[in-house]
Amino acid sequence: MFDKRELVGAVAAAADAWMHPDYDPRQVAVEETLEAPNTFTEEAVAFAVNQQMSLLTEEALEAWTGSRSASSPCTVGVLNAGNIPLVGLQDFLAVVLTGHRYLGSVSSKSPALLPAFVADLCRFAPDIAANFAPLSELLAGADALIATGSDETIAWLRDGAPDPAPDDGQGETTGRMHDIPPARCLFRGHSFAVGVLDGKERAKTYERFAEDVLLHEGFGCRNVAVMWAPRGLVPDDLLEAMARFRGVFPAHRRTAGRLAMQRALLEAVDASHAYGEGLEFLVSRGEPEIQSPGHLRWAEYDDTADVNAWLDKQPVQLVVATPRVQKRLRFQGLTLTPGEAQRPALDWRPDGVDTLDFLSDL
Repeated sequence: MFDKRELVGAVAAAADAWMHPDYDPRQVAVEETLEAPNTFTEEAVAFAVNQQMSLLTEEALEAWTGSRSASSPCTVGVLNAGNIPLVGLQDFLAVVLTGHRYLGSVSSKSPALLPAFVADLCRFAPDIAANFAPLSELLAGADALIATGSDETIAWLRDGAPDPAPDDGQGETTGRMHDIPPARCLFRGHSFAVGVLDGKERAKTYERFAEDVLLHEGFGCRNVAVMWAPRGLVPDDLLEAMARFRGVFPAHRRTAGRLAMQRALLEAVDASHAYGEGLEFLVSRGEPEIQSPGHLRWAEYDDTADVNAWLDKQPVQLVVATPRVQKRLRFQGLTLTPGEAQRPALDWRPDGVDTLDFLSDL
């Protein structure tokens, strides 16, 4: 029998235990995560786990879910991305706290953290309806689907998941998924964050922007990938802040290798660019086009109307700017102040869609 209040208490208790770095289930999961084929660092994993767990109080969980619940509980398949640590936690909580059955699939890039937290939660709530399965079993057994991944993966799912599957870290699959009506599918493809400056930012603001750009090596949908700046503004203050950030959150050992090709291409075409010591980050000036993760594009504007027109045409997850700059933007999606991009709230809505509303309407 589903008891929401009891489950909320169990989640809060498990989260409190996971706040301690030496807690054995967390420690084992972190070690396994750092050995997986990803670009996670020990510092970034600790940041992500601590930030997410700090949100899971009984009061916050009750306020987030409110009275929303499933009128007809079903099995919700959740295809989790593997681009940042503990991605998919919000979806898991949304599914089980609305009374649905959770069936998850994790990426080989991040195979341990979420399953370990769920397994530990089962000690506090033994009757929780949550399991993980290979992607093929998930697609065959789900009554509804939440999927986060590349545009290629989302297109593959919309087409019924024929073989072969895209190489998105989810492993092999055979056959097609059974027919799930579009209204029972929530798909999230590629998106990114954008920063907007006006040239009046202070040093502390640039330090917060550095976190928004560099944490998780730029792989998250909430990472700032394009920074708009008034024409003529030099990026020196941001570059210095990024260098200081790397002193606290060192780059992954493979970051320099990934960015070396990008730097070579910029040098070949004599494009304006700068980079950190040891190629810990890369910034280039040019058109507002997305580069590889960890490579920030510095784009110049003459009027914020140019920025607004560009934002209207892009798959932007969120915009980061000071309140002063926000007043000049007409972006209708999520707008945050510097330093908030990598600290998602419990009730944040990826792509502007409320996951709890989606689940309650199934």
